[in-house]
Order: sequence, then C-alpha cells, then structure tokens
Amino acid sequence: MRIARTRRARAAAVSVGLAAALAGCTTHGPPPISAQDLAKAGEFPEFTVYWSGTSVDGVPVTAADNLGDFNENGGGFTVYYGDCEGRGTFHTAGCTLPLRITTSIYSPHSDASYGPQHWLTLHGVPAVVYHGGDYIEVYTDRQTIDIAADSPRRALDAALALEPLNRKPTAGDPAFPQPYYTVDPSEAELNGTGATGATGASGASGVTGATTDLLPAPALEATPDANS
Repeated sequence: MRIARTRRARAAAVSVGLAAALAGCTTHGPPPISAQDLAKAGEFPEFTVYWSGTSVDGVPVTAADNLGDFNENGGGFTVYYGDCEGRGTFHTAGCTLPLRITTSIYSPHSDASYGPQHWLTLHGVPAVVYHGGDYIEVYTDRQTIDIAADSPRRALDAALALEPLNRKPTAGDPAFPQPYYTVDPSEAELNGTGATGATGASGASGVTGATTDLLPAPALEATPDANS
C-alpha cells in the first residue's frame, strides 16, 4: 500500500524527534500521540475505525491516520503503536513496528494465500490468525480489521482489546456487527459462478493449513473471554 505524503511527513517528524532523544543519550520510549492528532483520528467519518486503546502491553499509540491520509491513499485507516527502536524509519518500508491496526472496507479475497492459519471467534465475529500468529484479520460489518504485531502474544492482546475509535456502540449499532459478506469466499464465488451471501461467524472450510474452524490453536488460546 502506498504511503501517503502526509504520513511520510509525520513519520519524518517523529524520526527527527527520536534521533534528537538518542543524541541526548536518553532512554525515553517513543512519544505517545498528541491529544490533537488522536481527536482528529476520532473524527473520521467514512466508517468505523478500530483500535486497542491508548497502549497495548505497555506500547503506546504513537500515530494515527486522519481523513486527509485516507482521501490520499484510499487503502484503509491505520493506528500505529510504538516505534522502530532504531531499526528503520518510522512506520515506513523496512520498519517493523510493535503493532499496527488497519481498518478497511472489505475487498473479496481468498485467505488461502495467507499460508498456514487457523480460525477463531473474536468479539462474536470470525477472525483468521496467520503468519505464525503475528497477524490477525477480523471480519465485521462491511469491513476488515488487520492486526500486524511483532509477536503472537501482542497480536492476540490487541485483538482482544479491539474497540471502535470514532463511535460509541449502541444496541442498534454494536461494536462488532456480523459481516455482510462471505468470509473467505471460494474461487467460484470470487469468479461470480458460485452462491454468495452474508455469513456470520462461520469460519472457513478447506483452507490450506487451517485448523478446526473457530477454535484457536493451543499456543494462542486466550485466557480471558474472547467475546465481548
């Protein structure tokens, strides 16, 4: 996904700040997002944006997209946690952040390309865990929530803590509506030759490397209740 110029400008500013801190021989972590930037992110009007609160496992939110970023790149809305700790430029190519959470409008796709994976239910909706547990994709409403973390534990903790950033859930509009699309459609469905329709937490069948639908692998089994 192309990085927006506004994102690069913000990235450069944060990188300069981090470099200055290092030059002063400090051991401070990355600065948390400003109240102004967080408020701008919370005003995003296009669709529900998800995050996992102000920090995950002690790593704070350091940046978030806004409407201008979305209008420029159109690929989704991302909330960023932590920094690269000297491993590269802030949330750009070659950098591994502790955590990124991206909310996007669902685009029909097969999850087979994700490789070995397993399915589980999070917040009452289906989700797929892959890339060794570092990545989780959650399916809700007309959207997907993509979690990319530096460890399976952080990815799962972020998934369990997910909540809307830019709206308050109500009885008529819950935090995690069931998906209005077929989760992990077959090739026939993608090609328009098979039956399609909305699914609930149905999981996937026949996906390469998948374990039992909707049951997490033992190593990723959450101790708290995964449904909220």
